[in-house]
Amino acid sequence: MVNMYVDLDKQDKRRARLVLGLSLLLAGAGVLMQFLVGVPGFPAIPPGPIILGVTGILVLTLRRYRWPLVLGLVAAVFVLGGGLIEGSVWGRLADPAEVAVWIGVLMQWLGLVVAVVVGVIAVRQAYVGTPAER
Repeated sequence: MVNMYVDLDKQDKRRARLVLGLSLLLAGAGVLMQFLVGVPGFPAIPPGPIILGVTGILVLTLRRYRWPLVLGLVAAVFVLGGGLIEGSVWGRLADPAEVAVWIGVLMQWLGLVVAVVVGVIAVRQAYVGTPAER
């Protein structure tokens, strides 16, 4: 019987971790940019850049451990879900006349979508298979 899943080597696993960490940092930078240009509705200390930035740094620096990958995926899903529930992203994306705001939203959502997709892949790579394959 042919194995339906291709075994990925360590380089592919490192690449997924790198992309996850960088996409979390990109999303955090996008949220921070929106805060700095004065988008209304942000608290005095916005939690988004802190959550995404710290999680991205943990994913990139704690390479011996698998749990930062799960944390990165959870953080991305949490911020993505919160942004969708809050709902103002659609108005900001629809108005590219506010260039700084539009670029910040684009950075945030591009980073979040990539982080969720690559986070699922990275977590699957880290946790599926026998201990010898990890």
